[in-house]
Amino acid sequence: MRRLSRALASAAALTLLVTPVVAVAATDDPLESSTPTIDPNISELVRVGETLRARAGTWTSGTTFTYQWFADGEPISGATEFDFRPTAAERAKRLTVRLEGSREGYTSVSRTSGATDAVEWGRFAQAPPRILGVATPGATLTVFRPSAVPAPDSVEYRWWLDGERIRGATRTTLTVRPEWRGHLISVRMYLTKPGYLGRLVPPSAGVRVGGAYSMSPNPVIFGTKRVGSTLTATRGTWSPTPSSFSFQWYSDGRPISGATTSKYTLTGSDYQKKITVIVRTYRAGWGTAARRSAATVEVLASAVRWQADDLGRPLSVGEEPNGVVPTTYIAQAGSGPCVWVRQRSDGTELARDEGSGQRLFTVLPIDHSVWTNHLCGVWVKYYPGMVRTSYSTAAHGVYVLGDHLEYGTYSTTGPVVAGEPCTYTLSEGFYGEPSVVSSGVVTEPTTIRLDGSGHAYGFATAGCAWQRID
Repeated sequence: MRRLSRALASAAALTLLVTPVVAVAATDDPLESSTPTIDPNISELVRVGETLRARAGTWTSGTTFTYQWFADGEPISGATEFDFRPTAAERAKRLTVRLEGSREGYTSVSRTSGATDAVEWGRFAQAPPRILGVATPGATLTVFRPSAVPAPDSVEYRWWLDGERIRGATRTTLTVRPEWRGHLISVRMYLTKPGYLGRLVPPSAGVRVGGAYSMSPNPVIFGTKRVGSTLTATRGTWSPTPSSFSFQWYSDGRPISGATTSKYTLTGSDYQKKITVIVRTYRAGWGTAARRSAATVEVLASAVRWQADDLGRPLSVGEEPNGVVPTTYIAQAGSGPCVWVRQRSDGTELARDEGSGQRLFTVLPIDHSVWTNHLCGVWVKYYPGMVRTSYSTAAHGVYVLGDHLEYGTYSTTGPVVAGEPCTYTLSEGFYGEPSVVSSGVVTEPTTIRLDGSGHAYGFATAGCAWQRID
């Protein structure tokens, strides 16, 4: 069972450390740690466009914080969150962050981090351009620029012939001259944006000028546009037939690493994005050709899904029609309570879970059947990468660490409902009690640490909202 659950877990693991709680102090006592306090500091690379984190250091368990970021000692308007991304306005300045820690029964304390190095110029992330069209005399070639991070304010295009600049060729298009037959054309781009180093992007692959194809269609993408489904690019009928075809798939205009065949299986990171493909050809004596497909509709969530039986009956587990496929599922149960049960063939329970908010449920191959109530809503096959990783939780829900929730130190002010303790659980899977690594009950402000060791990768909270502080 344990080996199976580890195979199902794809995220990195973690362990739990509960910071010792000092005795409740009088309201005029300072908020101090039971160990020597480590002042806050700023993490990550200090560069325009790179996200920074305000690491709190060591405080009394359950301390929560407000934040204010400074540039050269001056407060930055609106910079009052745990994270901060420097802009061009902060370039060459030194950053600090002030934390004000508070906890009921303690006097609030402010601490300021040391100053960073001067904020460096930002850097563009930009894949090389591609040349679309057929490189034949009289034809017009067009630059395809993959999406950059961040988007540049200006782009200068520079066309080259056999490694020499083509004078005056600075637009997104280029008309091929007859005297260029047999020569190689490429293009480069120069990106600029305030606060960022200007970047000369590596050149495109060269295209050889040659004969014209009488038929050179754009590729067409077929397949279900859902996470987990496989798309196929059909290249159409070319005349004459090229000696070879190559493919490159794109997700919202960014090249997908390794996606270089006629088929591509959609991943979680493609969710709500549009997919395109470029097909490039080669045939001796003919002009190099590259054609781009139309973009698909936005990719939807997985088609592998199920929900409670209308009559409240258990659902069988297996691959046959209407069977629940063994894998991990996710549901948005809202206020719940959502209940699921794993069952043996005689109907006895293997495990169960109940809760509200986001839920995760792993169906194992050993299960005979599963049961869930209608309050869970629709269970959809879970794929990592479908959401932006967060550093806070709702009061109720289940999360995958490293995907839904960042690793780090988290604090809660305690149960959201007075007199009703909060519970939390760390697990190596989502199939019930056998997967639980550790758990706890919270009755007061508490700090926990979720790092990268151990075997658990799931975090569940019931009654407490958690916020990352380090």
